[in-house]
Amino acid sequence: MPSLGSHLLRAYRVAERLGLPEIEADRGAFLLGATAPDIRVITRRDREDTHFFRLDDLADQDSVARMFRENPSLAMPSGLDAATTAFIAGYLTHLVLDETFIREIYRPNFGAFSPIDEDPKSNVLDRALQYELDRRDREASDAMERIRESLVQSGPVRDIPFIEDEYLVEWVTVSADVAAQPADYSRFRRMMSRHLAMAGYDESTIDDACERPGELVEEAFGIVSEERIQRFWREADEAMTERVREYLR
Repeated sequence: MPSLGSHLLRAYRVAERLGLPEIEADRGAFLLGATAPDIRVITRRDREDTHFFRLDDLADQDSVARMFRENPSLAMPSGLDAATTAFIAGYLTHLVLDETFIREIYRPNFGAFSPIDEDPKSNVLDRALQYELDRRDREASDAMERIRESLVQSGPVRDIPFIEDEYLVEWVTVSADVAAQPADYSRFRRMMSRHLAMAGYDESTIDDACERPGELVEEAFGIVSEERIQRFWREADEAMTERVREYLR
């Protein structure tokens, strides 16, 4: 699934396109929501608890609808305070983007519906693709700095039924740090070493692969073309924008 830098930039662009007062009332909370499903990094809870999506279920799923079905108090913005409304609107962007990536990119090219699903390297190439897409999004450095500033200035978000308040406070710092990371390969080894080891590569091969990240990235784009990625972004951006507009209007 897209990395947090991509989630932040794409949510930022949704906010820019919509220009809705509910988002502008607390842009930082909106952007925090756009990263919050991945808060399991610090809570250590199951992915499904915050993504409302089962990776082992290959049928069509609507994670947004499931979230509101299981948490009806969040379904109507009119009953929420400004920070919570903005947070949930941002949260929708994350759920929709992940769901679109799984359906349009991961499963047909690297996962259950792909010809390389049984190859241990398939997940390595998927992660290399995610890293490169995130790195490219970070090249929008002015936008990323505005995102970081908004996160730092965001008001407190509380009483999200499936995330404890103390984790949300900690997650503001995590998200702001993510927004400040450079558009380079400095984090490639940290992200990829575990996946390469799980694919059965020895230490020497892992070192070589991490020293030459462009080779794995190029191999990933040999499976998913640049044209397909651009089409995915167009589809995902439209889907996120419409889902947030539908929620707030």
